[in-house]
Amino acid sequence: MNIKREDALKSLAERFSIFANVVTTQNRAGFNDINKSAERLFIDILNVAYNLRLRDMNSIQDNYPAIDLGDYYERVCIQVTSESTNQKFRKTVAKFKEKQLDRDFYTLVFLIISNKELCSLSDHDIDTKVINLNDLYKQIANLDDRDVFYIENYLAQNLVSRIDSNKSILPTSLITNHAAPRPDSFIKFLGLEDELEYTEQLLRDLKKLLHTISNLTKHQREYLFYVVAYGQYAKTMFGYNDESVIVMPTSQLQQTFGDFGYEIFQVLYAQELLFVNDEYQPNNDGRYIRVIEPYFRGELDDTNLFSDIRKFVHSDQSKLYRAIIECDFSFLA
Repeated sequence: MNIKREDALKSLAERFSIFANVVTTQNRAGFNDINKSAERLFIDILNVAYNLRLRDMNSIQDNYPAIDLGDYYERVCIQVTSESTNQKFRKTVAKFKEKQLDRDFYTLVFLIISNKELCSLSDHDIDTKVINLNDLYKQIANLDDRDVFYIENYLAQNLVSRIDSNKSILPTSLITNHAAPRPDSFIKFLGLEDELEYTEQLLRDLKKLLHTISNLTKHQREYLFYVVAYGQYAKTMFGYNDESVIVMPTSQLQQTFGDFGYEIFQVLYAQELLFVNDEYQPNNDGRYIRVIEPYFRGELDDTNLFSDIRKFVHSDQSKLYRAIIECDFSFLA
């Protein structure tokens, strides 16, 4: 084992151990907020460790029953919990069956993030697994160097000592309540000031977008900012710019961010913030290139908030930086 890899694995072991201890201690004291934040924290790690495409199920439906994360392609779902009692297991499995989630998922995994003993129960009808952070660490230890370094860096960015950073062990993005004034200027820019229904949809979309990007890591927000701010407007078949579509060649992203950027792209792609277009013709001459398109789908039809915000600020990169990196939408007011 090379020294760099060994150091990364030691760091991971320490961070997992500290995190499990903190969860256990806080839960005993009656503080359970950290359990909810952990769902978002572990999505990236689990996706890389087990080669999955997990999504936050609460982004699909508020208070999604029985499970926290789901991969519809591999048909695996995960509940991230600090509880490992037989009662918790039976209750979750019963809710899983009641909601007929077996139509979408074959395997139900319990990820125990505390130091409690693992439940040993199983179920005759569905495939269940119970793992803890030790099991997750062992899985990571078998990954390629690139993946080990990515996960270690991700946790370094997102798990900080409560003493060392804002009295919290969680990333600021997970504990900050981002508020913004009503975006009246942006509403007027889109021509919705007299359309109450569409205005309400836009406000909900902006709130959802703000929540989504604030829960990304800083590196993920930086990657997204680069695509939105430095991408080009797509060319139509008549040679005009389509300002509703931003594109960036995948080759440009590879040259800029390398392999580390590809891991970030996978996360943003899984969260449906970036899309791949394999048939983009920059010159309308039958020659295709592969491009990435930033796009946020909300309630408001045919509206891409990334391109609309960029048009609103006239491609002012400082304001795009505020929006995506700093999660500050106040300039829309």
